[in-house]
Amino acid sequence: MKTSIRAYDVASLLEQVPSEVTTLSLDCFDTLLWRDVQAPRDVFARIDLEGGAVEPRMWAERAARQAAKLHRKTVEVTLPEIYTRLMPAADEDAIAAAVAHECALEARHCFAFAPTVELIRRAHARGMRVIIVSDIYFSHAELVALLKAVAGEEVVAMIDRVFVSSEYGIGKGDGLFKTVMAELGAAPETILHVGDNKVADVIAPQAVGIHAAHLVQFDEESVTRLRLESAAATLIDPEARVAVPVSQNHRAAVALRREDSDVARLGHDVLGPLFHGFALWVRDEVAALTAQHGRQVKPLFLMRDGFLPLEVFRTVFSDAGDAAPIEISRYVAACASLTDAERLKDFVTEAVHRAPLSVVARQLLLFGHEGAKLAKMKPAQFCKAVLEPKMAKRILARSAKFTDRVLAHLRQAGVNDGDTVMFVDLGYNGSVQNQIAPVLAEKMGLHVVGRYLLLREEVRSGLDKKGFFDVRHYETRMLHALCTQVAVIEQLATVAQGSTVDYEEDGAPIRKEADIKGGQSAIRDKVQAACIAYARDAETGVMRVTQVEDADDRRRSAAAALARLMFFPSAEEVTLLEAFDHDVNLGTTEVVRLLDRDNSAEGLKRRGLSYINETDRMFVPGELRGHGLPLNLSLLASTRFALDIRNADFQSGGIELPVILMSAQGQGVHNFDAYPTAQGFYRINIPMGQERWTPAIQFGVPFGWVQVESAMWHRLADFDASAPVCGANAVTVTDGMTDHGDALYQCSPSGFVMAPPPKGDEPMVLSVVFRPVVWRKEAGSRKQVA
Repeated sequence: MKTSIRAYDVASLLEQVPSEVTTLSLDCFDTLLWRDVQAPRDVFARIDLEGGAVEPRMWAERAARQAAKLHRKTVEVTLPEIYTRLMPAADEDAIAAAVAHECALEARHCFAFAPTVELIRRAHARGMRVIIVSDIYFSHAELVALLKAVAGEEVVAMIDRVFVSSEYGIGKGDGLFKTVMAELGAAPETILHVGDNKVADVIAPQAVGIHAAHLVQFDEESVTRLRLESAAATLIDPEARVAVPVSQNHRAAVALRREDSDVARLGHDVLGPLFHGFALWVRDEVAALTAQHGRQVKPLFLMRDGFLPLEVFRTVFSDAGDAAPIEISRYVAACASLTDAERLKDFVTEAVHRAPLSVVARQLLLFGHEGAKLAKMKPAQFCKAVLEPKMAKRILARSAKFTDRVLAHLRQAGVNDGDTVMFVDLGYNGSVQNQIAPVLAEKMGLHVVGRYLLLREEVRSGLDKKGFFDVRHYETRMLHALCTQVAVIEQLATVAQGSTVDYEEDGAPIRKEADIKGGQSAIRDKVQAACIAYARDAETGVMRVTQVEDADDRRRSAAAALARLMFFPSAEEVTLLEAFDHDVNLGTTEVVRLLDRDNSAEGLKRRGLSYINETDRMFVPGELRGHGLPLNLSLLASTRFALDIRNADFQSGGIELPVILMSAQGQGVHNFDAYPTAQGFYRINIPMGQERWTPAIQFGVPFGWVQVESAMWHRLADFDASAPVCGANAVTVTDGMTDHGDALYQCSPSGFVMAPPPKGDEPMVLSVVFRPVVWRKEAGSRKQVA
């Protein structure tokens, strides 16, 4: 028979056992009872102890085991012994209460793994004896009580014996199985033991002749991902592992996923818990608002990004008849929001600072030569021109007709005058609601509320808005950190159709042509299908006597999955997402790559670690993934905590280079420090004041071979704040350096690269990025000192 088995095949294990096996032996935790947290220690977070109980509880257990080993020659201990170490001044009643509290916490966070329960049923039906053998600090009575509380009396009735290491003073790896066989009077070949621990549940029983099967809960990729989710959870949530556990209520569903592909893992294991949790929350919000308003609230999912949330919602709630898609984009909302001169003025005043004037002109329904002429103006001129009475009247008239078509679209979706409707979207500012809710209230008497996956308002709108993740759960700075990477979720949640730019008179959407690549759509379709499969079967593996409905735990679990994807994406996820383009929308045809690893590699070479604080690309963590986890950790920490980390703070491990500074008045040699950036490259910065010197970097002094990646002039005033590609390419002249192609030079001892300064008297900085390839022997000591 197989010596290892995946979680989804556990129920059928008996089909391959030898005929002489008459006893099914099961490990308890992570075999029969699973926890909905990342690690067993997470349960300790809810122990009431000032400052957090996770570490003190672990320290107390370690101390108790050390004492037991010293005095009883065993490492097996009981819960009372552990709590006596944790609370040495407590009396017996207090210790007993603490033990009971931990047992209750275990009951809250444990569930019976349904396939293992089915395995027990099949064994019982065959007339086999079923036993539990567990290395645990619970007593026999405590563990049986936990099994009854979680799995129920029916399951416990099918279990013939329970063996716990704490009562026998010996663990599975130290001989507990011999005791089990002796007490059962069973030969080893008649027993099959199943458990998740390779040493305790496979090697130990096999050493005494017992058949053993290793229960593999997760594939290696999932083990890593779940671990990194816990890391993300502790970074985004100050309460994680202090006052609350790191929740992972998707563990059973992840274990039961059969399809082993990158798209399945991304859709099922990552997006699945996120959008399933979001759907449950939206359902609760609809119910609460329906009760509050005394009439059914209609959830309207904003296309295109609301596509996957709607599909998941319909999958989870098959009776969600009122849920409907509507196609109101930010562009559409802007066009329909211009109901009077005051709103027009407010819109233009803000918009000219947010978008190119060509985009603003389209939002004002000014196309062709009208828009082209305005787009060439300065912002102040633009505002004056569009607010001129004749032009303003034209814009408002067009907006009024546009609004009529929007209203027809809503009526086509089943919205009636006076309804209460819920806009459901990914977020993150609720711009559509901000712009169009007043119009819908005025024209149709609608009460509009907004419910978003992620809500981080730039200004407090005062509108009825909530987020699955919002300021009730995380501070604004943390929400902003998540928002910086939201394009990833937008592209995975959207539908393969063009953005709506207008409507027919009957409300049918008029869309611009879809300009997303077919390969991208194929990947997204598979990811979305896997996400929907998760939503359909999310609770399949979970069995509880008493249902534990903790919306807060579910939200925390989903937030960790989201943050992990955004900041610690796997190499496989990055490869999938590299095929994606991002549709900017706003009525334009602009499309940008979601991630470009070469661009970030270039930025790191030129700027070093400071690049991660300076770039505003769509998915920087994905671009950094190939450079190792430290960069992603630095990015999350810097963004999440708004760290004031500057370029100079990263300068260490420099090398000294001689530079000749030449002018009409003479020349001199000065030493400048070059500091490492990335991939073995260094950067040397040579400042230049009003007096223009021509610098010549003497690469030939320390190097026999050098690669000169780039040489650029930057304005000194904005040098530290500049993006890595800002500046002007320097014209360089080499002497004593032989070019071997690809910027690789063989240097004579006197070889240098010279860069004449640009004209003018503005202070500048020459920034040269290079990589030492071969050091001169005599320069070795200088390198070491540096």
